[in-house]
Amino acid sequence: MKGLIEKFTVDMERLLSALAYLCGRLLLVLVAVQFAIVLARYLFAVNYLWLQELVIYLHASIFMLAAAWGLVCNKHVRIDVIWGRLTVSGKKRIEWLGSGLLLLPMMAVIFVTSLPYVRQSWSIAEGSTEVSGLPGLFLLKTLLPVFAILMVLAGLSRMLRLNRE
Repeated sequence: MKGLIEKFTVDMERLLSALAYLCGRLLLVLVAVQFAIVLARYLFAVNYLWLQELVIYLHASIFMLAAAWGLVCNKHVRIDVIWGRLTVSGKKRIEWLGSGLLLLPMMAVIFVTSLPYVRQSWSIAEGSTEVSGLPGLFLLKTLLPVFAILMVLAGLSRMLRLNRE
């Protein structure tokens, strides 16, 4: 059983690490696109709505795909005033309670409530409401349940890793 748990945590961290690497590359694309928008607007007085939507799509994708990596690496937000005063066992208890009572149920709610929303978006191949906008909005909306799944996997991996420490 211990070997199976170790394999799960290693595999999850490997998957999330690969997604974080992808997000790093997407961040470079995001910066380049935003730079192009600024140049086009202020040097050539042109504005492309699809480029502005691409920035939004990239930003949302980076956030949705990289959030779980932040959790696994223990880089998420916490209240340091309380955290700094806790013992190691107190920190483990807080992590377990936070993951078990807050993270996992919230991700279940996000997953379940996003499915009809995503299904409906896919059924009409939803795109931008703007004429010159991007067509693949349904792909972006698909990241909602993917985000929830990744966060659950990261939370479970983190909880299992805490057990071994």
